[in-house]
Amino acid sequence: MDHDILLETIVAITEQRDQHSLELSLFASLREILQPRCGCFLDITATGVSRNAVRSRNEDIVLPDNVMEIAREMSDYDFRQVETPEMVYMLAVMDNNKAGNRRFLLVGLTEWTEVAERILVGMVRVYQNFMKLMSDSEKDTLTGLHNRRKLESFLASRLSARLHDRREGDKSITNPPDPSKGEYLAVLDLDKFKRINDNFGHLIGDEVLLTFANILRASLRDNDRSFRYGGEEFIVVLSEVTPEQAIGVLDRLRLNVEKYVFPQVGQVTVSIGFTIIDRQDLPTRIIEEADKALYFAKENGRNQVRDYGALRAEGAVEDAQHDGSIELF
Repeated sequence: MDHDILLETIVAITEQRDQHSLELSLFASLREILQPRCGCFLDITATGVSRNAVRSRNEDIVLPDNVMEIAREMSDYDFRQVETPEMVYMLAVMDNNKAGNRRFLLVGLTEWTEVAERILVGMVRVYQNFMKLMSDSEKDTLTGLHNRRKLESFLASRLSARLHDRREGDKSITNPPDPSKGEYLAVLDLDKFKRINDNFGHLIGDEVLLTFANILRASLRDNDRSFRYGGEEFIVVLSEVTPEQAIGVLDRLRLNVEKYVFPQVGQVTVSIGFTIIDRQDLPTRIIEEADKALYFAKENGRNQVRDYGALRAEGAVEDAQHDGSIELF
């Protein structure tokens, strides 16, 4: 095989900066080098299999009857051959998520040579290693939550989807969005955290932040997102909830923090301000709206959840007018 082609494909893969583009680049490279009869990405859940639209050529993919059984037996980053009378498939584990869903690459050839298998395994390993690098660059090193960089890209994609009157990733017209539900962004700030650092030291302060992050994970639903925005400031995005449900989720989190006894420190409380993600023109404007609600919570006793929309309707806060800077408490 032409080594220049192989090097060019690796370069092309590592030029990507998101999972979807990375998958497309990997698939295009495999198609050029191996020229498979067919291939696709599979999402396998507890209830069944869904196929990604990315595929090779026009040949239909007839999934083997035992593909689900084989897939569930595979460990992380495993490879298996699955044979049918017409074709031999290579099945590779690509990704797992916290809900237990698994993503696989399925590539079919009439016959797999040792060289073809080595190429597939090697290129999938490049993909997996690069995905890990991208994932690590988007994680906060102390808490393991997503960081500010990930938040910015996440909000940008959400606003883009809403501005085009669609839900990101939703290709189904049979499952329209519930108009009574939406996405909400909340800014969370640990109350009087500076006193914790001053009285107990930064090591204990870091333990408090780490413990808070664990309470945050345990209090949220599987489809909610959490980020460390900086210092003692965190951001949560709640998906597919009514305003009342959003308040319920956030207040449950607040109470879980309030009743937890932090080692050496004792009681710690959190103030929360939130707003709906609707048609704001910039991610910073969403954060500013939630920040105004947070400021109100801080100024009116702390340890409470406040809704920017409700406060604005009452005249308790002014419209958010973004000036390019965000200050959290």
